[in-house]
Amino acid sequence: MDADAHDLERLRADFQGWRFIVSDRRRWWALRGPLPMDKIHEVDALDADSSQQLRAALLRQKGRR
Repeated sequence: MDADAHDLERLRADFQGWRFIVSDRRRWWALRGPLPMDKIHEVDALDADSSQQLRAALLRQKGRR
């Protein structure tokens, strides 16, 4: 298993409800939705240059709820 696949597995396990993509330009994305009406103003997409940066962004987002 390569490092990206391992990082994707860890993100999926740690942030259920989010979907993850690594683009062909090596950009990491976290997506969720569609969100219910009571959460429509919450963030539903994040992106970063690395899996570590994406994890940090997800943790910051989690702390805002």
